[in-house]
Amino acid sequence: MKLHEFVVRRLLLLIPVVIGVVVFTFAIAHLIPADPAAAQCGDKCGIVVDYTDEGEPISAYEANRERLGMNQPVRVQFEKYITRLLDGDWGESITYHRPVLDVVKDAAPITLEMSFMALMIAYPVGITLGILSAVRQDQMFDHVMRFFGIAFVSLPIFWFAMMLQLYFATGTENGGICDPILGTNGGCFPIYGRHDPSFTYPEDGFVWFYPVGGTGFHLVDSWFVTDTKLSTLPEEFGTRGLLFKDTLMHLALPCIALGVSSAGSLLRYMRASLLEVLNEDYVRTARAKGLSESRVVLVHACRNALVPIVTILGFSIGGAIGGAVLTETIFAFNGMGRVAVESINYLDFTVIMGVTLITSIIFLLSNLIVDITYAIIDPRVRLE
Repeated sequence: MKLHEFVVRRLLLLIPVVIGVVVFTFAIAHLIPADPAAAQCGDKCGIVVDYTDEGEPISAYEANRERLGMNQPVRVQFEKYITRLLDGDWGESITYHRPVLDVVKDAAPITLEMSFMALMIAYPVGITLGILSAVRQDQMFDHVMRFFGIAFVSLPIFWFAMMLQLYFATGTENGGICDPILGTNGGCFPIYGRHDPSFTYPEDGFVWFYPVGGTGFHLVDSWFVTDTKLSTLPEEFGTRGLLFKDTLMHLALPCIALGVSSAGSLLRYMRASLLEVLNEDYVRTARAKGLSESRVVLVHACRNALVPIVTILGFSIGGAIGGAVLTETIFAFNGMGRVAVESINYLDFTVIMGVTLITSIIFLLSNLIVDITYAIIDPRVRLE
């Protein structure tokens, strides 16, 4: 099978999966033993708010059910839900009083930016330590790395995130360790938020060829703010570099919290994969030819040992997005994780379904990219 045929086949297979996600999400929202109409009116559900043409009283609860479409058969509700999805209407949020699509558009870049930055920490650290651990098999370094690999995976993200806040985002009076070492005041990193609270991050004023309102990825948006807009910001954020630095500093701790757990898994996978490859005949042949050990490991062994690691990338993205639920809450990031938690608290099913759908699509697309990359570096995949 040629590469383009493989890609087309994978794309076609995504269609029934997305349909299944939509059906499953809708079904779960209706199977949950909760009533959004009752949650909205609370103790006032029995209050009469209107009358029918026949003079029958309409309670607040009945009015909510009618407004939400819950008084219609499930089949009709599903048909309307699918029709609206295809038209780009994901419904209205009862929590945020905004279209769900706008809520998701604002939240998704925050979660994705944090997740991708976490993976940029996890992969270099995990793979590098995994290689060193395999090369030094059964030595002290290997034992230490194996211990840290298990510890990284086992650490609860919420606890580790709070420990990072305590030690690196507070002063010495609260247990912080940065101030005496680096001469900072109140910690090395911001304790919460996506940017400094002393100014409002630019939501307009980008260069002419840039999307109106920016992309939502502040690390990218910071480089395309116009000089006119920068002049309205406080002096300490008056250049693109300073704006980028502020965003990066706020991302550091949450990304480390997410990246460490992924690094532990990658360390163990890379170590096991490389140990298996190092016992192959072609590696022994390379050594017999007189090649240096570093060349044997990095050029011959690691290239093949990295093939299984590529497969894990899709699951790593999903794991990072899943871990963002707790991390965003702790660091006060209004990403998809925090939006989902608040929507669950208020039984805002339209937002829950929207977040679930976009998360599923991101997960499917990431796995598609992994499959394509896997097929490129290992042609045997296309032939199976």
